[in-house]
Amino acid sequence: MEREEYKHLFELEDKLWWFVGMRKITESLLERYLPPKPPEEVRLILDAGCGTGGMLPHLRKFGKTFGIDFSADAVRFVRSRNERSIARSSIVRLPFPPATFDLVTEFEVVNHWAVPDDRAAFEELSRVLRPGGILLLREPAYQWLFAKHDLAVHTRHRYSRREIEDLLKGAGFEPLHLGYANFFLFPVALVRRLVGNVLPADQGSDVREMPGPLNAVLESFLRLEAHWVKRGRLPFGLSLLAVAKKR
Repeated sequence: MEREEYKHLFELEDKLWWFVGMRKITESLLERYLPPKPPEEVRLILDAGCGTGGMLPHLRKFGKTFGIDFSADAVRFVRSRNERSIARSSIVRLPFPPATFDLVTEFEVVNHWAVPDDRAAFEELSRVLRPGGILLLREPAYQWLFAKHDLAVHTRHRYSRREIEDLLKGAGFEPLHLGYANFFLFPVALVRRLVGNVLPADQGSDVREMPGPLNAVLESFLRLEAHWVKRGRLPFGLSLLAVAKKR
């Protein structure tokens, strides 16, 4: 992403409805699929492509966290949060030995221009996971929804469910959950993006501060989805969600 986008992300990540709601959905999926760990063992977690680090404190309730990001700007923002377990690295060349982690998360990273080979990225995520370890990922859905927002955040590709399933299986994963998020607001987002593609100007991303009441209403939709994914899966949405186990 552009440097200004990282700054914008850092300022909004702890309060904007989309980030708060997506964290709730992530926690619901981890509570559903993450196997229990004996009290005397520490679960090691990698957030691969952690951006400005907003997810790291929330993952810490599940184990000891590490983060990597390819952007020097992102790493500086992470360190400003007093997060020390952070390194600058590409997702296709992780600085860890094989079978290091029990859980790896990846949130809209493989889709970026900086990751031209998504198969290599999935294989590298598999390499650093222990056998039986869990991968949780989120990627933008539907290439036909590609819009100015995607250009602003350097999206290379938006994925279909079949593409993600094939990538997971090809890297030695057994898919446990293949579903979606941002289901309830999908019609609104669809209209906004399609209209936005034919309007001039406004080249920025969709990450923007919202008035408090509207922010709370939008967040409530994602909180509802978080309850839903604890037991089922959503049939479509702006984001693809996957949980998979390394064979």
